[in-house]
Amino acid sequence: MKLALFGAALPIFLTAGAHTASAKPRSWVALSARTSAAQYVTGAPIDVTLIAKNTRSRDAFLRFSSGQRFDVQLFKPGAKTPVYTWSATKMFSQMVGQVRLRPGQSTSFPAQIGDEQGALVPGKYLLRAFLTNSSGIEAPPVPIEVVPSPLQLQVSPVKTSYKRGEPVSFLLHATNTSKKAQEIQFSSGQRFDVSVADEAGNIVWSWAANKRFTDARGTLSLAPGESKTFEADWNGEALPDAEIAPGTYLVRAVLTGNPPLQAAPIQIEIQ
Repeated sequence: MKLALFGAALPIFLTAGAHTASAKPRSWVALSARTSAAQYVTGAPIDVTLIAKNTRSRDAFLRFSSGQRFDVQLFKPGAKTPVYTWSATKMFSQMVGQVRLRPGQSTSFPAQIGDEQGALVPGKYLLRAFLTNSSGIEAPPVPIEVVPSPLQLQVSPVKTSYKRGEPVSFLLHATNTSKKAQEIQFSSGQRFDVSVADEAGNIVWSWAANKRFTDARGTLSLAPGESKTFEADWNGEALPDAEIAPGTYLVRAVLTGNPPLQAAPIQIEIQ
């Protein structure tokens, strides 16, 4: 959880090709919402900027009852319940605040939509943003689209049933399913991770848990139809404070690029 407290004057971020919508002012302040693009690949972060501008010839005051200044939500078209709410995973101070805008002055509030509430499935969405001040100034909705990644990741064990303590090997296959060359950018020497969780959701093993990686950035290039295979070996032992008991375990794998590429989870049995 993060403690978020936003000040009065933040810089305005303008991005080429951005998608913007502006509200007709309900008050002296007009609010617009801007995304860095109109289309995103599954798993990629969505950068959002709200811009509040005083459109009148007198000072305008935005009064807030807490440290929260705004919120951002994503809806499927026609839906009344959001699939994502920016503030849902954050905590705010209880300090009241005020933002003063002089005539013609603007202030901006940046936010980022990530996968902290689950990856967005491909499809069309409406982004709705509003200030959490006393009048709840809203920006008109901004349409965005999430499209499938041209890269696919699969994870498979050598076999699906093991004895407790028996070593396990996992193979990760990253494939470019498109007709164009694709690149995956990495911010460190780590390329992937694999985790194993018990039926209660507790992680009992993670490939990267006891490893160190260089800070060197890297790139994986895949030609159309090309695949790259990675191998993760588990010695069958649990992480400290974890326990391996007979049962069904869920295996998750991810390429740690930007954005991350996740495989569909699989199951293994430990006897």
